[in-house]
Amino acid sequence: MKKKTLVQLRHIADRIPQQCPCEIAAFLYSICEEWEFAFLNGCLVFIADGNPVLVMPLTTIYGTLRTGNTLYILCNNGALHYFDRKTHQHWVSFLDNTDEDLFNSMFN
Repeated sequence: MKKKTLVQLRHIADRIPQQCPCEIAAFLYSICEEWEFAFLNGCLVFIADGNPVLVMPLTTIYGTLRTGNTLYILCNNGALHYFDRKTHQHWVSFLDNTDEDLFNSMFN
């Protein structure tokens, strides 16, 4: 899968419904083994090669969407994460097109 343009990502984000943490957990739990992530202490933990690579508290997630082999996770701060199931690639884009430092703004 190729990295998507900002216009494409904004269109996808418009299709993502707002969900409560319980809805998010129920949806993601049903696909966690297939997508190689786990839940730990209210957080979604993405695993690559047996090591955690990204930890995302469920309370920071606005909503989720799965289309084919791509999982989209929209965060409350406007960051849209998307993951390819086959290649396990991960991308993140801020929908407002800012160059915010990912680590400073990921969980705000």
